[in-house]
Amino acid sequence: MRRRIGFFLVIVGLVATVIGVASGCGSLFSFRGRHPIAVRELTPGTPLRQAIPAKSGKRYTLAVQVVFERDGLASSNGALVVEAQLPLVASLEDAKAVGWLDPTEPPTVLYGQTTNPQARGPAGAGEGGRPSGTPELVAERLIGPYLAPFDRDITYVVDLGPDRLGRAQVKEARVVVYDDTLPPSVTLAFGAAAAGVLALVSGTSMLAYGLLRTRRGGARRRPNV
Repeated sequence: MRRRIGFFLVIVGLVATVIGVASGCGSLFSFRGRHPIAVRELTPGTPLRQAIPAKSGKRYTLAVQVVFERDGLASSNGALVVEAQLPLVASLEDAKAVGWLDPTEPPTVLYGQTTNPQARGPAGAGEGGRPSGTPELVAERLIGPYLAPFDRDITYVVDLGPDRLGRAQVKEARVVVYDDTLPPSVTLAFGAAAAGVLALVSGTSMLAYGLLRTRRGGARRRPNV
Protein backbone atom coordinates (compact mmCIF):
# COMPACT_ATOMS: atom_id res chain seq x y z
CA MET A 1 0.00 0.00 0.00
CA ARG A 2 2.85 2.35 0.88
CA ARG A 3 4.43 1.77 -2.52
CA ARG A 4 1.20 2.57 -4.32
CA ILE A 5 0.78 5.82 -2.41
CA GLY A 6 4.40 6.74 -3.04
CA PHE A 7 4.12 5.98 -6.74
CA PHE A 8 0.91 8.05 -6.93
CA LEU A 9 2.58 11.01 -5.19
CA VAL A 10 5.56 10.84 -7.54
CA ILE A 11 3.34 10.95 -10.63
CA VAL A 12 1.15 13.75 -9.26
CA GLY A 13 4.21 15.67 -8.09
CA LEU A 14 5.89 15.45 -11.48
CA VAL A 15 2.78 16.60 -13.33
CA ALA A 16 2.08 19.47 -10.92
CA THR A 17 5.71 20.62 -10.95
CA VAL A 18 6.01 20.63 -14.74
CA ILE A 19 2.67 22.33 -15.33
CA GLY A 20 3.17 24.84 -12.50
CA VAL A 21 6.68 25.86 -13.58
CA ALA A 22 5.69 26.13 -17.26
CA SER A 23 2.56 28.16 -16.51
CA GLY A 24 4.29 30.33 -13.92
CA CYS A 25 7.24 31.12 -16.17
CA GLY A 26 4.90 31.97 -19.05
CA SER A 27 2.89 34.37 -16.88
CA LEU A 28 6.02 35.83 -15.33
CA PHE A 29 7.66 36.51 -18.69
CA SER A 30 4.54 38.33 -19.88
CA PHE A 31 4.36 40.35 -16.65
CA ARG A 32 5.83 43.82 -17.13
CA GLY A 33 6.45 44.36 -13.45
CA ARG A 34 3.44 46.66 -13.17
CA HIS A 35 0.09 45.82 -11.64
CA PRO A 36 -2.64 48.49 -12.00
CA ILE A 37 -4.23 49.45 -8.68
CA ALA A 38 -5.98 52.75 -9.48
CA VAL A 39 -7.30 54.57 -12.56
CA ARG A 40 -8.49 58.17 -12.64
CA GLU A 41 -9.91 60.19 -15.52
CA LEU A 42 -7.76 63.15 -16.53
CA THR A 43 -8.94 66.32 -18.23
CA PRO A 44 -6.24 68.15 -20.23
CA GLY A 45 -5.88 71.65 -18.81
CA THR A 46 -7.17 70.65 -15.34
CA PRO A 47 -4.50 69.61 -12.78
CA LEU A 48 -5.16 66.45 -10.79
CA ARG A 49 -3.87 65.78 -7.28
CA GLN A 50 -4.59 62.49 -5.52
CA ALA A 51 -3.38 60.57 -2.46
CA ILE A 52 -3.31 56.76 -2.44
CA PRO A 53 -2.39 54.28 0.32
CA ALA A 54 1.01 52.65 -0.12
CA LYS A 55 2.53 49.56 1.47
CA SER A 56 6.06 49.38 2.82
CA GLY A 57 8.58 47.91 0.38
CA LYS A 58 6.37 48.13 -2.70
CA ARG A 59 7.37 50.06 -5.79
CA TYR A 60 4.80 52.41 -7.31
CA THR A 61 4.75 53.84 -10.81
CA LEU A 62 2.55 56.56 -12.26
CA ALA A 63 1.41 56.41 -15.89
CA VAL A 64 -0.16 59.25 -17.84
CA GLN A 65 -2.10 57.80 -20.78
CA VAL A 66 -3.74 59.67 -23.65
CA VAL A 67 -6.02 57.78 -26.04
CA PHE A 68 -6.34 59.10 -29.59
CA GLU A 69 -9.02 58.58 -32.22
CA ARG A 70 -7.82 56.37 -35.06
CA ASP A 71 -9.96 57.94 -37.80
CA GLY A 72 -8.29 60.44 -40.10
CA LEU A 73 -4.70 59.60 -39.15
CA ALA A 74 -2.00 59.04 -41.75
CA SER A 75 -0.06 55.78 -41.82
CA SER A 76 3.53 54.87 -42.55
CA ASN A 77 4.78 51.33 -43.15
CA GLY A 78 1.51 49.91 -41.87
CA ALA A 79 1.51 51.93 -38.63
CA LEU A 80 -0.57 54.96 -37.73
CA VAL A 81 1.28 58.24 -37.25
CA VAL A 82 0.16 60.36 -34.28
CA GLU A 83 1.48 63.91 -34.20
CA ALA A 84 0.66 65.51 -30.86
CA GLN A 85 2.41 67.49 -28.15
CA LEU A 86 0.80 67.84 -24.77
CA PRO A 87 2.78 69.73 -22.10
CA LEU A 88 3.18 67.61 -18.99
CA VAL A 89 4.23 68.23 -15.40
CA ALA A 90 3.79 65.22 -13.15
CA SER A 91 5.17 63.85 -9.91
CA LEU A 92 4.83 60.83 -7.68
CA GLU A 93 6.38 61.87 -4.38
CA ASP A 94 10.04 62.62 -5.28
CA ALA A 95 9.80 61.12 -8.80
CA LYS A 96 9.06 63.91 -11.27
CA ALA A 97 8.66 64.50 -15.00
CA VAL A 98 8.56 67.83 -16.82
CA GLY A 99 8.27 68.12 -20.59
CA TRP A 100 5.95 66.77 -23.25
CA LEU A 101 3.74 63.81 -23.84
CA ASP A 102 4.73 63.31 -27.47
CA PRO A 103 3.87 59.96 -29.13
CA THR A 104 6.80 60.33 -31.53
CA GLU A 105 9.47 61.00 -28.89
CA PRO A 106 10.80 58.91 -25.97
CA PRO A 107 10.16 58.47 -23.10
CA THR A 108 6.56 58.47 -24.36
CA VAL A 109 5.55 55.08 -25.79
CA LEU A 110 2.76 54.68 -28.35
CA TYR A 111 0.68 51.49 -28.36
CA GLY A 112 -1.90 50.23 -30.84
CA GLN A 113 -0.63 51.72 -34.12
CA THR A 114 -1.70 48.52 -35.84
CA THR A 115 -5.19 47.07 -36.21
CA ASN A 116 -3.86 43.59 -35.41
CA PRO A 117 -6.46 42.10 -33.03
CA GLN A 118 -3.69 40.40 -31.06
CA ALA A 119 -1.96 43.69 -30.27
CA ARG A 120 -1.80 44.70 -26.66
CA GLY A 121 -2.03 48.04 -24.98
CA PRO A 122 -0.35 49.08 -21.73
CA ALA A 123 -1.57 47.41 -18.56
CA GLY A 124 -4.57 49.36 -17.39
CA ALA A 125 -5.60 50.42 -20.87
CA GLY A 126 -8.99 49.30 -22.05
CA GLU A 127 -9.65 46.00 -20.27
CA GLY A 128 -6.39 45.80 -18.36
CA GLY A 129 -4.25 45.64 -21.49
CA ARG A 130 -5.93 42.47 -22.76
CA PRO A 131 -6.36 41.89 -26.49
CA SER A 132 -9.46 43.40 -28.03
CA GLY A 133 -10.99 43.57 -31.51
CA THR A 134 -9.35 46.92 -32.16
CA PRO A 135 -6.56 47.95 -29.80
CA GLU A 136 -6.57 51.40 -28.25
CA LEU A 137 -4.28 53.97 -29.80
CA VAL A 138 -2.74 55.19 -26.58
CA ALA A 139 0.39 57.15 -25.71
CA GLU A 140 1.85 56.46 -22.29
CA ARG A 141 4.49 58.22 -20.23
CA LEU A 142 5.73 56.74 -16.96
CA ILE A 143 6.82 58.56 -13.81
CA GLY A 144 8.75 56.68 -11.16
CA PRO A 145 9.09 54.12 -9.77
CA TYR A 146 8.87 55.23 -6.15
CA LEU A 147 9.73 52.81 -3.34
CA ALA A 148 7.51 53.27 -0.29
CA PRO A 149 9.71 53.20 2.85
CA PHE A 150 6.76 52.42 5.15
CA ASP A 151 2.96 52.23 5.15
CA ARG A 152 1.50 55.65 4.44
CA ASP A 153 -0.39 57.69 1.85
CA ILE A 154 1.62 58.88 -1.13
CA THR A 155 0.59 61.73 -3.40
CA TYR A 156 0.75 62.18 -7.14
CA VAL A 157 0.15 65.38 -9.10
CA VAL A 158 -0.50 65.55 -12.85
CA ASP A 159 -0.90 68.68 -14.94
CA LEU A 160 -1.49 67.76 -18.58
CA GLY A 161 -2.04 70.61 -21.01
CA PRO A 162 -4.06 70.60 -24.26
CA ASP A 163 -2.48 69.37 -27.47
CA ARG A 164 -0.40 72.16 -29.04
CA LEU A 165 -0.46 70.72 -32.56
CA GLY A 166 -4.12 69.79 -33.01
CA ARG A 167 -3.43 67.18 -35.70
CA ALA A 168 -4.82 64.24 -33.72
CA GLN A 169 -8.08 64.03 -31.83
CA VAL A 170 -7.82 63.13 -28.15
CA LYS A 171 -10.45 60.58 -27.18
CA GLU A 172 -9.71 60.43 -23.47
CA ALA A 173 -6.91 60.81 -20.94
CA ARG A 174 -6.31 59.01 -17.67
CA VAL A 175 -3.86 58.41 -14.87
CA VAL A 176 -2.99 54.83 -13.90
CA VAL A 177 -1.14 53.92 -10.72
CA TYR A 178 0.81 50.65 -10.68
CA ASP A 179 2.51 48.63 -7.99
CA ASP A 180 4.81 45.62 -8.41
CA THR A 181 2.45 42.97 -6.99
CA LEU A 182 2.70 39.71 -8.90
CA PRO A 183 -0.54 38.73 -10.66
CA PRO A 184 -2.51 35.82 -9.12
CA SER A 185 -1.75 33.62 -12.14
CA VAL A 186 1.97 33.70 -11.28
CA THR A 187 1.59 33.05 -7.56
CA LEU A 188 -0.93 30.26 -8.08
CA ALA A 189 1.22 28.57 -10.72
CA PHE A 190 4.37 28.61 -8.60
CA GLY A 191 2.34 27.56 -5.57
CA ALA A 192 1.17 24.53 -7.52
CA ALA A 193 4.77 23.83 -8.53
CA ALA A 194 5.89 24.02 -4.90
CA ALA A 195 3.12 21.60 -3.88
CA GLY A 196 4.22 19.31 -6.72
CA VAL A 197 7.81 19.33 -5.48
CA LEU A 198 6.61 18.47 -1.98
CA ALA A 199 4.51 15.60 -3.30
CA LEU A 200 7.42 14.39 -5.43
CA VAL A 201 9.82 14.39 -2.47
CA SER A 202 7.28 12.66 -0.22
CA GLY A 203 6.50 10.00 -2.83
CA THR A 204 10.19 9.37 -3.54
CA SER A 205 10.89 9.04 0.19
CA MET A 206 8.07 6.53 0.60
CA LEU A 207 9.28 4.45 -2.34
CA ALA A 208 12.87 4.52 -1.07
CA TYR A 209 11.76 3.53 2.43
CA GLY A 210 9.68 0.67 1.07
CA LEU A 211 12.54 -0.56 -1.10
CA LEU A 212 14.95 -0.40 1.85
CA ARG A 213 12.61 -2.41 4.07
CA THR A 214 12.22 -5.05 1.35
CA ARG A 215 15.97 -5.45 1.01
CA ARG A 216 16.48 -5.71 4.76
CA GLY A 217 13.71 -8.27 5.02
CA GLY A 218 15.32 -10.38 2.30
CA ALA A 219 18.73 -10.20 3.94
CA ARG A 220 17.36 -11.51 7.26
CA ARG A 221 15.85 -14.67 5.74
CA ARG A 222 17.71 -17.96 6.38
CA PRO A 223 17.62 -20.99 4.09
CA ASN A 224 15.88 -24.10 5.40
CA VAL A 225 18.24 -26.91 6.39
